[in-house]
Amino acid sequence: MSLAGGVMIVVITVLRALAINKVPKKTFLLLWAAALLRLLVPFSLPSRLSIYSLLRQSAPVSAVHPPVTAALSAAPMAQEAAGQTAVRTSVPVWTLVWAAGLVLCAAFFAVAYWRCGREFRMSLPVEREFARQWLAAHPLRRKIAIRQSDRISSPLSFGVLRPVILLPKKTDWTDEEALRYVLEHEFVHIRRFDSVGKLLLIAAACVHWFNPLVWAMYVLANRDLELSCDETVLRRFCGDVRGAYARVLIRMEERRRGVQPQCNYFSKNAMEERIRAIMKMKKITAISLILAALLVTGTVTVFATSAKQDENIAPVRTAGAVVEQNAANAGGAEAVERGEPLQPSAEYAAAGIRAEGSLWYYQGQPVAMIYDDNGNIYMDEEAADGCYLNVRRDSTGGISGVDVLTKEQFRERADRQLNLVPTETTMDEETLMSYIDPADGKTYYSFDDGKTFEPLTDAEFEALYPTPDIEWWTYDEYKAWLDSEKVQLQEMLGQEGWTGGEGSFVWTQEKIDETIALYEEILADIQNGVMYSKTVDGQDDMMVSYSPADIAMSRDN
Repeated sequence: MSLAGGVMIVVITVLRALAINKVPKKTFLLLWAAALLRLLVPFSLPSRLSIYSLLRQSAPVSAVHPPVTAALSAAPMAQEAAGQTAVRTSVPVWTLVWAAGLVLCAAFFAVAYWRCGREFRMSLPVEREFARQWLAAHPLRRKIAIRQSDRISSPLSFGVLRPVILLPKKTDWTDEEALRYVLEHEFVHIRRFDSVGKLLLIAAACVHWFNPLVWAMYVLANRDLELSCDETVLRRFCGDVRGAYARVLIRMEERRRGVQPQCNYFSKNAMEERIRAIMKMKKITAISLILAALLVTGTVTVFATSAKQDENIAPVRTAGAVVEQNAANAGGAEAVERGEPLQPSAEYAAAGIRAEGSLWYYQGQPVAMIYDDNGNIYMDEEAADGCYLNVRRDSTGGISGVDVLTKEQFRERADRQLNLVPTETTMDEETLMSYIDPADGKTYYSFDDGKTFEPLTDAEFEALYPTPDIEWWTYDEYKAWLDSEKVQLQEMLGQEGWTGGEGSFVWTQEKIDETIALYEEILADIQNGVMYSKTVDGQDDMMVSYSPADIAMSRDN
């Protein structure tokens, strides 16, 4: 959410700089509302016109998705170094840091709100004929009160259900023209529920406190609330009152002291921008309305939506990553025309797996998931309550049978076959150990944690344990992949995922942050010289890693 929202903020900021005085100011309030929705509400609205759809189409097809939940660390088989397998885990430190920042930000704004409320509680009601006449001329379902306080220096409005217009004690009640501008300005804030908008901006700033773009939105959106309010007030008065209104604005700004985020002030920072906007304000034309409509619809369509999945791509969630398999993936499905349902291969059909409509069926039951011994996985979220299958294969690669499993059995089978994280929190591991005996010059290997050793020649060891063909990640390659993966992970917010160790789960922001943190830890390791595999023997369903520094240390010892 934060990344997608940040992209929207950048776009709106650029549009604002280019068109702030060319379209109605409400245009940018609508755009900020769309950005707030993207930041605060987890949703996915796929669109082919989304910028993320375009990025996905332009991304290289050979992008590899390494497993999310664990990175298997293994030293390469060699005479000088011992192979090793371990499971990497990540502690969600980022979650704790984020929560601490959220609490601090919320506390800051809560104190500011309390101070604003204290000024209201210590204020006195205004008992003047002008105030009574003005209130009578401005009826509202929510009762408005006008009060005075010696603790403020410029007008402000406060409250949602019982709004209050608070005026300084030194207000000049003889200057009725200025009073009309001031009260009209605060009335517009109250009528439009601008206080609610400010609270939503505060909520976004607290949740995304780590994102500087959200703070930029907080400042600019507050400015646009004032600019839009100025524009509305000027249109409510007959004649050209821009000069008189601007002079009142400047006079109030000179008296103002302090800032309280939840209060709607008659005057704000960036006074120069407000005065310039007031003096440049023109009559709304059909062209400006069309331009405003194009800005809103275009920006929301392109930047507030998410990438649309291709119809002939079957999403398979395994180990927390989305693996996009083409419809012609080996062994499982036949190639189909774009837009048609995925069809089982002839091999699957011969084993009794058939398609009816958009679902696959086996023995009359819809198929939820299939694990094929060749490593392929099929998953259909629409058939989540269906059966779970294991397609068994013989030594020749042909299908030898189909087993109907329970969900738990399916998970255990996937754990065992896919080398994913087991359901238990601990795992007994056997470590390959080796040494060279200086007496005979032979290399001795142990496969039972050093209990027994046997000599093997290089050829014998290679025959038993062939050296895998490993393609290693470079820092730049992994960083480019990670930048793209962050966007895709954010788009999965609220969707269902699956891992062998955890089973089905829903992608929450916390899980996405943990996943990204693990990826960034791997990126930091690669930068520090640790080697991580991109593929092993052409496959990407596991990741091996080793540190050259550790090997050098073992040689020195």
